[in-house]
Amino acid sequence: RSRKRLTYEQALQILRDDNLDNIRALPLPPAHQTGSTGRALSSLTDSELHELQGALRHFWGIAKVLRARRFKDGALDLEIPEVRIYCDANGYPDRIVKESGDESHWFIEEFMLAANEAVARVLFEAKMPALARVHEAPLAPKLEAFCDFCAQFDITPGDLSVRKHVIALLHQIREHPQAYVLRTEFLKSMQKACYKPEPLGHYGLHKKHYLHFTSPIRRYADLVCHRVLDNYLIRNNLPTAPVGGHPESYSMSRLSTIGRHISATEAESAQAERESRRNKLLEFFERQAAAKDKQHFPAIITDIKNHGLFLELPDHTVFGYLPASSLTDDLYILAGDGLSLTGRKTKRVLALGDRIEVTAFRVDRFKRQFDFHLAPQAK
Repeated sequence: RSRKRLTYEQALQILRDDNLDNIRALPLPPAHQTGSTGRALSSLTDSELHELQGALRHFWGIAKVLRARRFKDGALDLEIPEVRIYCDANGYPDRIVKESGDESHWFIEEFMLAANEAVARVLFEAKMPALARVHEAPLAPKLEAFCDFCAQFDITPGDLSVRKHVIALLHQIREHPQAYVLRTEFLKSMQKACYKPEPLGHYGLHKKHYLHFTSPIRRYADLVCHRVLDNYLIRNNLPTAPVGGHPESYSMSRLSTIGRHISATEAESAQAERESRRNKLLEFFERQAAAKDKQHFPAIITDIKNHGLFLELPDHTVFGYLPASSLTDDLYILAGDGLSLTGRKTKRVLALGDRIEVTAFRVDRFKRQFDFHLAPQAK
């Protein structure tokens, strides 16, 4: 019964902008990058757009309350900006966009979380075996290792066995120049979420009952939970019970087997996605290195050696290297503390944490390495 399918960009514009002409002017995504979005926004009448806008803003008002309450109750903000790689009609990566969360993303997230938790609470309180999404508390040695890592950046994490200290730390590193590295390392210190028949809680979300219910197209765990809910509705003779629903119940042993299997395949899928993304990034920068009109990329110096600079391209979540031999405008000397390179004649300083602009120079697909040079105007 969907009246209109929207992209995130369209939903955000509708939420924020009162000018209907600006909303109608939003371009449609290329056909090869998305499925059909139905009628173009430009074809909607004023009354239809007002109806759409009113509904979105009403539900965002609810989602905003849910989001504020969730973080007040102790949920961790573990969001890391996602890099989305757009390909042309031939499959070549031609655009990389760093997407941070905004109202259009949070809107969906809050209602999904609410649905997942509501179904989990009903099923587990009814003692009906289902597949919980379990995220257990981190192990002490992992947290200690992360604290040692933070010390390299002059950050004092506090006692990370205490949730309020974890929340304070995440606030502290959010605006840090090395925020991506720190947040990624923090996630590595966490235990991996998995599927189990026991509701052992979700550490990151700070929820006692939680399962995956809202994406049956993507996950088998959701389909299992749909079947268990069907069974619950049929067993209790509720008016919403589906005709021809799934009356079969799952045993704990069967759910344990299913949970282990789909947890393993989820890890394989995530690894495949990372590899695919990495390959597209290699391909993108390889084409950039070969281009005559080179694009400039913002970078942060993350480490300094006598032979060159190690870089992070925060807008692309790529780590690369800039050889000192490419700095041809001067002879650069490594400082005694190892935190900067200084030009002997120009006195130009390239220091740890500095933001610079670079161009792609070389990509080694076998070693999966990116080399960069300083952008010409930056020399």
